[in-house]
Amino acid sequence: MAKETLSEKDNTKIGYKSNSDIQVAGMLIYYILSGGHHPFGDKPHKCEYNIDEGNYTLEHVQDVLAKDLIEWMIDAEPKNRPKVEECLRHPFFWTPDRRIEYLRKMGNRKEAENCRTADKELISSLEKCAGSFKQWKDKFPPELLQKMDGKKKSYPENTLGFLRCIRNLHEH
Repeated sequence: MAKETLSEKDNTKIGYKSNSDIQVAGMLIYYILSGGHHPFGDKPHKCEYNIDEGNYTLEHVQDVLAKDLIEWMIDAEPKNRPKVEECLRHPFFWTPDRRIEYLRKMGNRKEAENCRTADKELISSLEKCAGSFKQWKDKFPPELLQKMDGKKKSYPENTLGFLRCIRNLHEH
């Protein structure tokens, strides 16, 4: 049940809202992706308390995009939850081709073009928002990286270096 629906039990009738369905849908997405866990806890009374308080955990889901979407959907404040259309436009639902195209375009931005001399504050800010990409090179085949790094200096192991490498892989 959504937070505001739980409040209705206390006779504070606020009426049905579509954003209540969004919160419940977020809980269901988490339940499915986590293999049967509830973001607000697995014990019924504790779960209701946590919903009311806005206490949740997304530890059983590893996909960063799924976590971002779920967190948006289960927001304790109904007005902060996305509309259905916004949920469906979220990158979690993008095709792999659309995700690659997005990364390629981001790698074309001036900030990524200057990845080797980028402002430390910009990199720090990106790392906070996007998470750490410090070990992105470990995910690429070594021979591919050798080919890409061989033309210029090595790409830095940060978000901008990752974006620029993706862009160059598709452009060259």
